[in-house]
Amino acid sequence: MSPEVLSLIGILLATAFFILAIFKGYHVTVVSIIAVAIVALFSGVNVMTSLTEAYMPRFAGAYSSYFLMFFFSALFAKSLGDVGAAQSIAFALARLAKKFKGHEKLAGVLCLAAIQAVFSYGGISVFVVTFTVLYIAKDLFQQLNIPWHLYTCGAIGSSTFTVAMLPGSPQLTNLVPMEFFGTDAFAAPVLGCICAVFCLTLCVAWVVFQLRRAEKSGEGFEPTGTALLQSWDKSKDVQEYNLPLLKCLFPSIVLFVVLNVVKAPAEVSLACATAVSYLIFEPKNILKNLKNGALTAVQNTNTALVALASATGFGGVVASVAGFDYILSALDRIPGPPVVQVIIAINVAAGFSASSSTGQRLALEMLGTRFMGLGIPIGALHRLCAMSSVGLDTLPHSSALANTFYMCKLSYKDAYINNFMISVVCTLLTAIFGGILITLGLTF
Repeated sequence: MSPEVLSLIGILLATAFFILAIFKGYHVTVVSIIAVAIVALFSGVNVMTSLTEAYMPRFAGAYSSYFLMFFFSALFAKSLGDVGAAQSIAFALARLAKKFKGHEKLAGVLCLAAIQAVFSYGGISVFVVTFTVLYIAKDLFQQLNIPWHLYTCGAIGSSTFTVAMLPGSPQLTNLVPMEFFGTDAFAAPVLGCICAVFCLTLCVAWVVFQLRRAEKSGEGFEPTGTALLQSWDKSKDVQEYNLPLLKCLFPSIVLFVVLNVVKAPAEVSLACATAVSYLIFEPKNILKNLKNGALTAVQNTNTALVALASATGFGGVVASVAGFDYILSALDRIPGPPVVQVIIAINVAAGFSASSSTGQRLALEMLGTRFMGLGIPIGALHRLCAMSSVGLDTLPHSSALANTFYMCKLSYKDAYINNFMISVVCTLLTAIFGGILITLGLTF
């Protein structure tokens, strides 16, 4: 057996172990280190060398790259909670949802997804979105007694149609193909919009199914929300906040404008939005709120970043061994119709790298020229690559998932099924649907 095949077996076993151990509730850092050892042993690489020369540089790189963004994200979210803005938005959404008699819980989940969609399509990173909407979602779900594990259904707005299907999305997933194909962010707008509607329909159907199951079993916000409630800062909780909605939304509007119009870095945009949040609500208590808010923000940042960096470190080790090169080289020999080759190649690369943008970039670096020779119109090829990259990227070793689950105090056992159905199954079916449309001639 060749060293490349042995290394590939190691990657598969390590990934399977990673998924199983995460589901069993083990901490992602411990799991990632053991998974690295499995990959190293099967690849004929010294375990300590893999940890020190591949795992830790990627771990440290992720930590240093995201620390400021995570910190200001967490501080911004805390500021919205401290002044009552997040709670007021949640109560307003709850009142809106209650207007849909008999469908309040469905409306509540879709309200959360809509918020995430606005943030995501506005260019705000999925990591930032988690921090920003957490305070809103907690109160919204409590008010409507929605099972907390359905919080992960918010991925409808942050991990599906807004990042890969809708034309013009500023997310990296939609921008990577531009580097290889010379296209723009609005490539194949009709194809993208149709696929977005198809994906959204599938996702909503899943939410309806989950809510019916919860209703039959009598499940409410708890028990999956118990861990969140135990760790929650109750000092700011009151019976009801009813601040002016536009005023409550203004800090988020500032964030959106500074990030997307002024084109400032995410860290600067979040810092500006945080300052606005404190200034327009409690200018006399800025120092007091900042003192308490910064402490919570640092704690939340460290918790989320360690999880993210651990998963990223594991991905770095996988990408450094012979088995991963073997996987990428095998992608060049995929048989079948052109659209099938693209869907499989992009998904496999995204799955092993646990990142839509990284997987897409790896696949296109090796296969981009070949893809352009398959006869698929370049705009449709751009859209198909983007849609294909958001399928297997959301397996349990995804760093974005690790961040979300640790922040929201959810277990993979309770909540991952929602991510799997929405961010894996629904998106895979959408990519296949898009491939069929392209084959039928819808390429614009």
